[in-house]
Amino acid sequence: MRTADLALLFALAIVPALLGPLTDAPSGKRRAWRPGIQATLLGALGFVVAKLGLYGVATYLGVELPREGHTDVVSVAFAFLVAGPIEESLRVVAAVPSLRSKNLRRPYDAMRISIASSLGFQALQTIDHLHDAPITWLLVVRTALDLAAHVALSSTWGYALGRERRRAVGGVGFTRGFMAAVMFGSIASHLLFARGPSAIFAVVPLALTTLLFSLVARRDLLKMEAKRPRGRLSRLLRVKPPSMAELEKALLTRPDRPMMLRWIAFGALVTIGVLSTLLAASVMLGRQTGVDFAAVDQADAFQRSAPPLILLGTAAFAAFPTSGFLVARASNAQGVLEPALGASIAIVAIVVLLGLAAPIAVAFGLALAPLAFALACVGAWAGLER
Repeated sequence: MRTADLALLFALAIVPALLGPLTDAPSGKRRAWRPGIQATLLGALGFVVAKLGLYGVATYLGVELPREGHTDVVSVAFAFLVAGPIEESLRVVAAVPSLRSKNLRRPYDAMRISIASSLGFQALQTIDHLHDAPITWLLVVRTALDLAAHVALSSTWGYALGRERRRAVGGVGFTRGFMAAVMFGSIASHLLFARGPSAIFAVVPLALTTLLFSLVARRDLLKMEAKRPRGRLSRLLRVKPPSMAELEKALLTRPDRPMMLRWIAFGALVTIGVLSTLLAASVMLGRQTGVDFAAVDQADAFQRSAPPLILLGTAAFAAFPTSGFLVARASNAQGVLEPALGASIAIVAIVVLLGLAAPIAVAFGLALAPLAFALACVGAWAGLER
């Protein structure tokens, strides 16, 4: 398949994603939704402002933006501390006029506006990435992951606004969602476009986790409506999935007894121990099967680096649900608070140790942290006494 065909397929994949925020069907018939169109256009304008502004600031300061194979501390710091916050702030600014529209009738509309502003921003950014370099399969995958990660991350602060029924930005939930979007969005862009091809394997779990959270958040906002038609997925599922509020109440609250600090410390030690054991087992299995672990350090060996990274990643992710299950079963817990906090401490300790070994490893560790935490909660939930 020619690279031009790849670009066409990728463009066609963006169009259906744009239809959600741009259209509305209050009476069963789809029509244009003005707040979504406005947010999308302003998001595209925000990219132009960000592109010109950051280029001017970087030129004035003499800073070179990070690119693959050429990164330094100053450029990375500029990307994380200046470029990331400015770009996400412009996405928020693009959503402000639509949030004040009289056409907002339901909580989910605020989340749709955040998605629309981010889609407009990312659509032009995708075109910019495809325009600057020859189009290849690798570039298409990178831009697709970057678009999916940023749009899903921007939907987190939109979800907070919708849940609090706000028509203006602000609040604790918005601040947390905005900071998460800035941090993880900067990490995703850095790993995708400033590091070698092997860094893609660290962004895939981050993008999938944020997309899953966005879908759960969307369902939670739709449940806040008084009357709504049941979706196709709801008609197919026999078991009703819990909402975000139900998950928070059932999994993280402990009204019956105080927090058990000893099980939090024990959970962190168990997580680190299980992780070390499974990684050692994966290395032994790789040596028996002829896997070349040295290919991970070779930036141009994308296909050769896939087997060791997949083997090590599978072992690492398997450690978190395993340790969560063991801690929950051993402590006779009635919630996942202690195993989740233990996994969090283990994740922080691992990131710190990786940072001492190689600073770039911190970005990899933080990119994988959301999925690792979610898997620890799933394992703990499976090990609860019922």
